[in-house]
Amino acid sequence: MSDENKEEKTEKARYNVLWREQEQQAIKEWWQNLDDNRGGRAKLRRCEKPEDILMLSGFYELQQRFPKTPTLALAAVAGLLAHVKTNSEYSFPKQLGQQKEHSGKAVFSELRFQQLLASHDIDELYENLRRAVMQLNRTANVLSLADGVLHWSQEQRDKNQFDERPEQRFKFAWAKAYFSEVLTYSK
Repeated sequence: MSDENKEEKTEKARYNVLWREQEQQAIKEWWQNLDDNRGGRAKLRRCEKPEDILMLSGFYELQQRFPKTPTLALAAVAGLLAHVKTNSEYSFPKQLGQQKEHSGKAVFSELRFQQLLASHDIDELYENLRRAVMQLNRTANVLSLADGVLHWSQEQRDKNQFDERPEQRFKFAWAKAYFSEVLTYSK
């Protein structure tokens, strides 16, 4: 497949929270710097919940770049990105919906996906997303994953903002990407 055809098949990335180029670059740079700090990456990966991440210097390097971002949401981003080894070109929910080895089933089952969308708090979201990253063999779209966590957090803080525009909600956006991918092979 030529590069032009490949570009046509991949949709233009759209981020709800990380829409500024400088924010996207800051996330990518922080994640790439984890390769030079394997000890820091390992410490982040060992944390079981976002609150544990607040005790690590690697988190504060990221927080300096995003001082106005909610602390626990940013800690979740840091912990999750520490689990990602390879960046993917596809959005994170689309990756979850991709077919698993010509089986006709999604990499991340619909039940697990529904559980992820139904996360009640940041700890539950973190655990569900960490499981998803592992299911994808630690390959994930760094920006899409980070944006999803921040979008979810923003929505939790201001639930009324999204009542009038359900198509802009985290659950809708991720479900649309996931099921659009599932429908490509389950017809």
